Amino acid sequence: MKTLRLNKFISRSGIASVRGAEDLIAQGRVLVNGETVTEPGTIVDPATDVVHVDGEQVSALKKKHYYRFYKPKGVVSTMSDPEGRSSIEEYTSELSVRVFPAGRLDYDADGLMILTNDGDAANTLMRPSSKLPKTYQVKISGSLTPQEAERFAGGVKIDGKKTLPAKIRFLEKRPTNSWYEVTITEGRNRQIKKMFSVFKKRVLKLRRISIGPILLEGLAPGEIQKLTPEEKKKLLDFISSDTSKRS
Repeated sequence: MKTLRLNKFISRSGIASVRGAEDLIAQGRVLVNGETVTEPGTIVDPATDVVHVDGEQVSALKKKHYYRFYKPKGVVSTMSDPEGRSSIEEYTSELSVRVFPAGRLDYDADGLMILTNDGDAANTLMRPSSKLPKTYQVKISGSLTPQEAERFAGGVKIDGKKTLPAKIRFLEKRPTNSWYEVTITEGRNRQIKKMFSVFKKRVLKLRRISIGPILLEGLAPGEIQKLTPEEKKKLLDFISSDTSKRS
């Protein structure tokens, strides 16, 4: 294996995504040849350098694993939380390998997440340029008019920047609220809530039901399930397609 940036090496070892690795390095939790390193761009040679994270030696990943996870509401979408809230780590203790989430989901939302030890795959899935479609079921206060739904689909300005076009499909209207299915290809912070707020609508419930070709269907809250060979192929085909478009 050729030399790598330290954050990339940790990512490929299956410890964390590149972003997560950068956090570990900044927190002083990474040693290279016995010395604390805080610069993520430090070059390491996997053949000769010894890297420890939290006192545990890490090395090149041997086998890659991919899971789908139904994150319950009230669980942070990281492996730990400084505030002591429930985290994904509590649900992965029975797995035979260490994994981390390929992306995030709001604390007060529930639904599908992908867990893996494949840092390269996670980085592709989290990269905004991948335009990975993610679909949600959304319950809002009131309802949108047809004209508002059309504006929503065309993209609206949030945080000073217009969103990419989205898909929105009406599902059900009740006396005081409505359900919609929304598909977006971005992952901006609290994006769907902010998009509905443009129309003075409050999101009451948010559930992610798909990430690219991977579906939530069949999972119970808190359940983790290894991807089937067919699901894994579909996911890796998407990743391969995104990589080839950028090369």
